[in-house]
Amino acid sequence: MKETVETATIKVSQYILKNGMNVGIPGTEMSGLLIASALGIVSAQPEKELMVLSKISKEDKNIAYKMVEKKAIRIELADTNEKIYIEARVRSKKHTACAIIAGSHKNLCFLQRDDVVLYQKNDSDIGNKRVEDDEEYTVTMKEIFEFTQNIQSEKLYFLKEILKINREIAVEGINGEYGLKVGKSILYGNENRLIGLDVANYAVAMTAAAADARMAGCEMPVFSAAGSGNQGLTATVPVVAVGEKLHIAEENILKATALSILVTIHTKHYLGRLSVLCGCSISAAIGVVCGVVRMLGGSYEKMCKAISTMVADISGVVCDGAKAGCALKVATAVDSAMRATNMAMCGIGADSKDGIVCQDVEKTLKNLGTLGDCGMRAANPVILEMMLQKQKEQ
Repeated sequence: MKETVETATIKVSQYILKNGMNVGIPGTEMSGLLIASALGIVSAQPEKELMVLSKISKEDKNIAYKMVEKKAIRIELADTNEKIYIEARVRSKKHTACAIIAGSHKNLCFLQRDDVVLYQKNDSDIGNKRVEDDEEYTVTMKEIFEFTQNIQSEKLYFLKEILKINREIAVEGINGEYGLKVGKSILYGNENRLIGLDVANYAVAMTAAAADARMAGCEMPVFSAAGSGNQGLTATVPVVAVGEKLHIAEENILKATALSILVTIHTKHYLGRLSVLCGCSISAAIGVVCGVVRMLGGSYEKMCKAISTMVADISGVVCDGAKAGCALKVATAVDSAMRATNMAMCGIGADSKDGIVCQDVEKTLKNLGTLGDCGMRAANPVILEMMLQKQKEQ
């Protein structure tokens, strides 16, 4: 609508409400869906897609702040089984409008102005699919490993920009005062001699610092992986950190990065686009352990040992929404990945006697996905109810 929006009601799924409730909004000192919705309304630039909150003027920010203060925006829980669902109903003096995104973060499936439906489609269930539901997806971990072994390094030069940008926000997190300062405290923990500054802890500190900055609303860009900024950071920053400290050749770093990102995406196919399980702690951490093993000269067999160890270690880490504390989980995940890498390079790894770990790596990942989907189906509403109750009491 070209007219000024006076009120808005935003209905979202459990997952969107949980993930957006406490996340820092870039360019502001606020967090949550109210200010995010208000900024989206005043920005009104759908062509920017997922960058819609970038480069918003101070004037527009002030308008958004006033909308929140006047309680012109309401956030409600939608009655839907979709994991990704956002329904925005806005009203101006003369008109109303409704837009619905479902299935994936950029999948606009309904648009209405007053009583006229302008656009509608019904393929939103893509966001709820996992790999066993997708007959067209036949990629295996072995194929991913061989692809990154054989690809010409020149074809991976585009990854240099990804590593540069994600490393820059890590440095910003170290130098600045963001969130819980997880990364910064690890890096400077040698002052009390409790935490050493070895290669593994450097990788943990840099990645956690990047998450510190991002979750606190730092406006610096981040390259995502499998639809998540924190997954992108977890899949890439440890690779460049280890490569930097061990003086590893650029070609090797790029191939390790490619493997890490592709394995992250592959693992997300088993978990689904949104899961009760923490994506950066599990999917991206499994990705990065593969990348670092490969970067250190490890074989496919050693990579599989590292994956098994990761699943045996952190398979139960749940997502309780996006917030400053995500940096803690990122730190835990990368620390686990460094330990699993070291074990794998020594020829050690968890095996089929360890819980949900199977001898076949694909079956292990399938079990991981089943755990998150079927085994923890009741966990998400319980977590959300706890968060909502806490919000009411504040």
